[in-house]
This record gives sequence, structure tokens and C-alpha cells, in this order.
Amino acid sequence: MKADEKATALSSRNGAFDFLKFAASVILVLHHYQQVNNVFIDNGVNFYSGHFYWGFLVDLFFLISGFFLFGSVEKIKDGSLKFKDYYLHKCTRLLPLVSLAGIIYFLVNNYLYYNVMGGYYVAKSTGTELILTFLGMQVGWANLEGSNLNPPMWYISALLIAFVVLYLLVSLSRNIKLNYVFPLAGLIILSVLGDLFEFDLPFFQQDARRAYIDVTIGLLLAAFLKRHKFKGFHYIFVALAVIAGAALYLVALSDERYLLERYALSLLFFPAIMILCASDAAKKIFSGKVWSTLGGASFDTYVLHVICLLLLRCANKSWNLGLNFENWWLEYLTCLVIFGIGLLSYRFVEPNLKKLAEKFVNLF
Repeated sequence: MKADEKATALSSRNGAFDFLKFAASVILVLHHYQQVNNVFIDNGVNFYSGHFYWGFLVDLFFLISGFFLFGSVEKIKDGSLKFKDYYLHKCTRLLPLVSLAGIIYFLVNNYLYYNVMGGYYVAKSTGTELILTFLGMQVGWANLEGSNLNPPMWYISALLIAFVVLYLLVSLSRNIKLNYVFPLAGLIILSVLGDLFEFDLPFFQQDARRAYIDVTIGLLLAAFLKRHKFKGFHYIFVALAVIAGAALYLVALSDERYLLERYALSLLFFPAIMILCASDAAKKIFSGKVWSTLGGASFDTYVLHVICLLLLRCANKSWNLGLNFENWWLEYLTCLVIFGIGLLSYRFVEPNLKKLAEKFVNLF
């Protein structure tokens, strides 16, 4: 990429969304730190066993992915973006680092972790799971059982299948001269019904439905904001949506209604936060290049963080470090180190892996 093109790409980023990704990735690292180490913090925030299930931040990732899919969808609607170019671009962006992490996780879990800790983390990783990881098909595609290889990577698999389904629906809409909003709204309704009746099929498994709902909502939100300019008084309704989403979540939480908790966030709370991030004021506040760097490194951090946590457990036992994982300072220090590793990966590893993947794809 030329220097002027790179500058234009950076200037077109929205730092507020980069901040959201950064904050979400940090919290998810803390969430899995407490899960992997079976930790309950007496005098701090419990990111795993507390009242709020922080794993719902994955839905925010889905929503943001859908939001920034809008430009591609407009090209699909016009017939100027072919499936091969569209899908391979997504794969070369996401799968190289995921595949490398899958190999590392396979080796760590099956050999190092097993020998040091006396058992596998969750379950033994298999060669089949490794191949599915290379293809981006961990969950939601043809299998109903999911995968135990680098567990957080179910998110990437579900995201890719949502990209495929959205392409097909938008292309179909173009062919029959129908506004793509209608079939996409139908996908949301069908997915919600699948959740309510627990209707699992290949390409329509629970994790895939979760991605369909969130990615589609993010896309439709971007389409709406593209056509409607928010003014001062409109943000009153946005604030009400934030309050309503939070209130509905608390009601669902008190009644232990998991789906309603998720929908309160996906349908109200998170979209309202994203509208605020899309405002001119938010763009100005988060206009620094640092946010684009932190936002970009959030993906690498998410992909690698469970591997780092398993290695820490192995180091603690092998070298008799006597670490107290319930100490809040160790928790946050670990998070800082892992994000540092994510930054290094974002700067040195991911770009080179992407270049190799692009060269491989160009051979065909």
C-alpha cells in the first residue's frame, strides 16, 4: 500500500469503534483469565462469576463486524463484488493468525499442558479440529458438536458463515429486484425463532444463529445511519435505548432468562452505544492514531490470549512460582502482558501471515 493510500485508510477509521474493540478484548482476556484459573476475586471485579456475563461482549464484536460490512454489501448489491473476491478477502484477513494459533494450541494442549497439568484443557484437541480451524469451520457449518481447539475461536467460524449467508441473501435480493433489508430482517426473525425453539441444524446451529442476528443488526444499523443523519435531539432516543437495554437486561438477569439477556444487549444496548460511537463528537474524541493501533491489536489479543493463559499455568507449576491467581494485581498484569503480545503480533506476525496467505490464494 502506498504512503498516501495508507494515510487515507487510517484517516477513514473511526477511533471510537477501535476503542470499543480494545475495551472489549481487554475485558474478555480478564473474563477468560478468571475462567481458566477458576478465580473468584473477593475485593475486585468478577469478570467470570459475577452478575454480568462478560462473554456477551462477543456479540459486540459481531455487531461491529456487521457495521463495517456495509461497504462490501453495497458492492454486492450493485453486482461489482464477486463471491470469490469477497470471501477470500475475509479469509486472508482472519484465518492465517487463527490457523497459526490453532497449531500452537494443539501442541500446547496435547503435550505441554497435558504433561504438566495432568490433563487436557477442556478436552484433547484432534487433527480433525485442526483441519476445520484451517478452513474456518470450527462450529456452525456441518458439525453440531462444536470444537475444543482454542475455544474462543468459535467466534471466527460463526462470523465467516454469517458472511457467506449475507452474501447469498444480498445477491438473491439483487436478482429478484428486492431491497435486501427484507430478507435480512427475515434472517433475524428466523434466527430468533431458532433460538426460542432450540432448532439446531448444520448452518443453523446456535452459534451460527447468534452471528446471523448480531452481524445483520450491525449491517442494518450502518445502512440506517448512512441514510439518516442524527441530530442533537435524536440522541435523547439513543440514551433512552441505552437505559431500556440495561433495564431489560437486569429484568432478564433477575429471572435467569439467558436469551433475553443477550437480546437486550444485541437489540438495544450495544446498537445504541454504536450510534454514539458513530457520532461526530466521538470521532473527534478518539481521533488519535493510538486507537487504530489498539483496535487492530485487539484481534490478535483475542486470538492468542487463551494460549498465553495456559502457558502461564504451565510455567507456574513447572517452575514452582507459587503464583496466587486470585491477586488482582497478577490478573491485570497478565492482561497487560497478553495485550503487549497482541500488539507485537499485530505489528510483526499478522501482516506477514496475511501476505503469505494472499500469495497462496493468488496461485489459484
